[in-house]
Amino acid sequence: MTLQRSPYRRPLWGMLLLGFFFVLGFGLQPGMAAAEAGSVAVPLQVAAGTNLIHLAQEYCKHPEDWRHIARINRLSPPYIIYADSEIDVPMELLQLEHLSLQVVTVSGRATVQKTDGTHAVLQQGASVAPGETVVTGRESFVQLLFPNGVYTRVEPDSTLSVSYLFSLEDGKIKAEALLTRGEVIHSTLGKKLRFNDSMRTCTPVVITGIRGTEYRLKAEGGGATRVETLQGAVTVRSGSRVLRLRADEGIRARQGGRLDAPQALPPPPVAAVASLYRTLPVKIQLPKRADVKTAHVRLSTDAEGQNTVYEHIAAAGAPLLVQNVPDGRYFAFFSVTDGRGFESREWAAQAMTVRTTPPAPMVSVPRNGSVQWGRTATLTWLESEQAVGYRVQVARDAAFRDMVDEKVQSASTYVSPDLAPGLYHGRVLAEAKDGFQSDYSPVVSWEQKEAPVMEGMESSTEAPPVLQWSAMGPGWLYELQAAKDRDFRKMLVAAKALGEPAYTFPDRLDPGRYYIRMRAIDSQGQATPWTPSQTLTVKNPPRTLEGCLIGALVLVVILL
Repeated sequence: MTLQRSPYRRPLWGMLLLGFFFVLGFGLQPGMAAAEAGSVAVPLQVAAGTNLIHLAQEYCKHPEDWRHIARINRLSPPYIIYADSEIDVPMELLQLEHLSLQVVTVSGRATVQKTDGTHAVLQQGASVAPGETVVTGRESFVQLLFPNGVYTRVEPDSTLSVSYLFSLEDGKIKAEALLTRGEVIHSTLGKKLRFNDSMRTCTPVVITGIRGTEYRLKAEGGGATRVETLQGAVTVRSGSRVLRLRADEGIRARQGGRLDAPQALPPPPVAAVASLYRTLPVKIQLPKRADVKTAHVRLSTDAEGQNTVYEHIAAAGAPLLVQNVPDGRYFAFFSVTDGRGFESREWAAQAMTVRTTPPAPMVSVPRNGSVQWGRTATLTWLESEQAVGYRVQVARDAAFRDMVDEKVQSASTYVSPDLAPGLYHGRVLAEAKDGFQSDYSPVVSWEQKEAPVMEGMESSTEAPPVLQWSAMGPGWLYELQAAKDRDFRKMLVAAKALGEPAYTFPDRLDPGRYYIRMRAIDSQGQATPWTPSQTLTVKNPPRTLEGCLIGALVLVVILL
């Protein structure tokens, strides 16, 4: 995979001697071409100052394997090889040590097919050996690390097989993979592979190579393959055609070695995220663009994007969602796909933090739109184990500009100061031990009303007591209870559905103290709280002069 060639020529006598060796060797092994069928060819990069014999001595099991190399590369006298070019060597000729790649991350359920045909669930930290195949599902992806430093992300619904992976005698690493379905992204993090390191990925229609680049490879339906270069340049080979894709270019290859003309990738989206998100799901809206068909967000735990933990794709205009991720610091990467099916490179990493604990409190009292009676209001919310305190706000407006009260407390129930009748709004947030504050709870609104007050709470034994209170308004009904005890267990009266704000006891009451409470019910059946119990005192009437004379007369009669 080299464009610039520099010929290295041996002296004439050396070329003749080398040519003699090649001719002699080929004459001695006439059946070698047939033995090559089915072998795997590995590319070796030619260093300046070397020749076939040196290559065979350095990399092959037998020095005389240079004959085989010359034959399969169709070299003829004087057997010139060029510096920085590549020649193919059958893998079975090489001295090598088989390697395996590392599974860096797994999101969702992915499997690996072993060489014996069995399947196993792929786990983070596992190894994938040559001959094994990584398979991802619709909502899963895998991050792989090759020993040569190439990071490979296997996207959802993809199948990637490791054709070979080994190190040569000098430690250089050779790798090849086959993508039969889905998409992979290769990256060297901007670092070039060492001389004679190689990393090739094939599909049924193309072969791609990477040295110090980043690119996507997508195996599409109908046998087509899409290649998109994100950084550097990528060599694409389909049949006999070879071309080089530069950064921000893409190409589509079809069966039969057909390569479409390279096209410019769409520009990346301009995306901005907040530094902190306190609730999930996070909704991120990208600016609208006429050329965009879908948008894509990816979260990684590192700024280089090599430890992917979450991905989401949304249609153009729809928000990108981040959900089901644990609290932590992330780096967000955004890209878009246009109507041609080409995807942009990713926008620069955007740092963001997700912190959802403690969560925003859930207010249970009052019910939104309800009525609270009396001079004070009560707010109650569910207690959080991660919270050490709460901040409560009460205001006359929903924007909380006209504040009535703000209080920090540890209890999960709040009682306001005295409030005038009117409309009020409340909200509460939770605070963690480290000072982190959750979002405020959803705002609850209520109407504060004065509780009904009864009048005439003193009577005498001469007539049944009459109780009166302020009317609540048209359509209201009232309930009244009277008892001899504060707990209302010894009930004397339980009047319901009173249409007027007054009640007359059916009989006179004996002298003593009685306890009274009442509540009102609106046209929707919503009842106010019971008023605090009030005391009704029933007294004997004062004695008059007429009563004293009658009493004296009765006493005289009794004495007589």
